Amino acid sequence: MDIHKNNQVETEIEEFLSRVPIRLGVNKYNELKRLLYEICLRDSISCGILLKNLRLEEIILEGKNDVFHKLKKRLIWARYPSFKGGLKTRASTLGICRFESPSWNGMLSPKKIFIEKSVRNYTWTNDFIYNFPSADIREIETFRDVEKSLSKMKHAQRYSARQDNIFLVKNKDAFIKSCPCTKKYKSCAYWVLNIGFGCPIDCSYCFLQLYSNSPGIILPANIEDYYEYIRDFDKRARGKIRIGTGEFTDSLAFDRYTKYSRLLISFFKELKYLTLELKTKTSEIGGLLDSAPNDNIVVSWSMNTDIISDRYERGADTIAERISAAIKAARKGYKIGFHFDPIVFYRGWHADYKNIIARIFSNNILNNNTAWISLGTLRYTPGLKEVAEERFFDNRIYYEGEFFIDDDGKFRYPEEIRKDIYGKMIEWVRAFNKSVWIYLCMEPKEMWSELGIQDWK
Repeated sequence: MDIHKNNQVETEIEEFLSRVPIRLGVNKYNELKRLLYEICLRDSISCGILLKNLRLEEIILEGKNDVFHKLKKRLIWARYPSFKGGLKTRASTLGICRFESPSWNGMLSPKKIFIEKSVRNYTWTNDFIYNFPSADIREIETFRDVEKSLSKMKHAQRYSARQDNIFLVKNKDAFIKSCPCTKKYKSCAYWVLNIGFGCPIDCSYCFLQLYSNSPGIILPANIEDYYEYIRDFDKRARGKIRIGTGEFTDSLAFDRYTKYSRLLISFFKELKYLTLELKTKTSEIGGLLDSAPNDNIVVSWSMNTDIISDRYERGADTIAERISAAIKAARKGYKIGFHFDPIVFYRGWHADYKNIIARIFSNNILNNNTAWISLGTLRYTPGLKEVAEERFFDNRIYYEGEFFIDDDGKFRYPEEIRKDIYGKMIEWVRAFNKSVWIYLCMEPKEMWSELGIQDWK
């Protein structure tokens, strides 16, 4: 499917709905339109073929009596064959992509760099802006002073243009915080080191598309101010703690410009309890190779199948490039991590994920130096799918699986499907490595227990 075909499907659906013999309210109209659209794109068929396959025209011809519920029932059956009482779904306005967002080419090229006055004379600041001689450099009092004036575009458009504006700021709070975990779900006891906000890679499933209101990429210039807080956090720790920088940005995507990895790796040598994780979808490891590895540094790669990466992780390095970078980092002496999150349920997922696990762990260097593996299935908050639909024409990632509203309000695959996916992934990893720590992301403690997963030690 491309943009033209998507728009054609939308037009065909609207024509069909115009022939429904009752006046549909906005919510009912949107509900039927989305169901029709998702089935068409999931199955790569025209609306006409779908109408014929489901015999929807016959319902129209039967007249007004209960026509909406008859159409909805048949469409729900086709879109959610696992649907049973108690499972909740939700209709929403369809987001149609008119112009696809451009993909990152691996190089940062901002149009404007806004620098808070308090960090204007920092050596780090001058080293950073030296990389961008053609950028318009503007000094500001604070980020908040200009945020609103640059936030007038629609949300999806603003997010797509985020690389045009870079903000160099002095971070004053929230240096460290616990990784957000939904109530009723088991925490993996992870902590986030807030160094930067905004990622240049465009993943269709990324929560930042909905979460971020920033009109640009935010980078702290006062990295050395973090040291006091990190050192104090380490002193107060009661045992080993994992902390990482990859929650709100990619840990290494901007590293050639920020040099953050070199600074952090050197500093973490003196810490007793904290293990730093640098998480990425890139092969940007120059800073790692120029630094001496520590026992408390883990470099992790977000992994997926080739088809998911190629279609839905725009601007990321290929899976082969990530594996190659991981091998180089392991040879240098770094411990490695892998995050299979999100795992996407689609036709052929079984063979594809089994293959990527074999590609990684059949390599002795990676197998012997992997510190941990996380597993998480595709999930999303209400509104994220609609933003992705506005930004990208290929969103089958949201249509191939069946998503239902869970207790926390997020859309997830049914529990039995998630459990089967995790069980298979663990089995495939254990065929190569019996002892590496595997854990789940955003799952209830019962799921951990049923799969025999233990806490990090």
